[in-house]
Amino acid sequence: MSSKNENERVQKVVFVRHGIALHNLPDSNLSDPKLFDPPLIYQGKQQALHTGHRLQEWWRASSQKEVELVVTSPLTRCIQTATLAFLPGDIYTITTTNGSKKEPSFFCTELCREAFGMHYPDKRRQRSLLMEYWPMLEFDPGMREMDEAWKRDARETIRELHTRISYFFTWLVGRSEKSVVVVTHGVWIEQCVKLYCPKALDDGKRRIYNCDMIAMDCISQNGELCRIENAHLI
Repeated sequence: MSSKNENERVQKVVFVRHGIALHNLPDSNLSDPKLFDPPLIYQGKQQALHTGHRLQEWWRASSQKEVELVVTSPLTRCIQTATLAFLPGDIYTITTTNGSKKEPSFFCTELCREAFGMHYPDKRRQRSLLMEYWPMLEFDPGMREMDEAWKRDARETIRELHTRISYFFTWLVGRSEKSVVVVTHGVWIEQCVKLYCPKALDDGKRRIYNCDMIAMDCISQNGELCRIENAHLI
């Protein structure tokens, strides 16, 4: 582990893959328009509830802070996972050592959506509809009404995805919160780990499955990411 400079800032971040959704079932045809932005199935909802409980227990055991911010992809399966894992109102059922509990804020951004294009499960719904059905979310002001990034005949390249992941970390280290959960997608997490901490997934030999969680410390200085430390599966 690297020694921390006194001018460096540490954010504890846990990346979570969404629960099982309709398109994750065997033999799903990702080119089928009927699989447009699919929701969680029953098992996926149960996974999200269990994952939220397990994550919050782990967080309280490993940190003195509560989760301050939950970031989610704008795809329905991630929003469902995020809100089920951190149910609004659950403050009444959770006790802490000092008797206080502050619920996290929710923020939705396209920076952590899945690689997009060609696959209908990776096409998002219009912004106004998401805002109507998920009023507890704060939406990235740069998100357009329609999904202009998704193309029927072209898919985002891995290099383009890496650039978007880099932009995400630039945005993240600019946030004031130091305790963050990010609900995103399998390919996104795997490529993130490949870029910043490949040993955490055994140099690509380990895959990320539904509701897998990987924790890491993001070290930044003057608004720029310096390095990732302590990356490990929970």
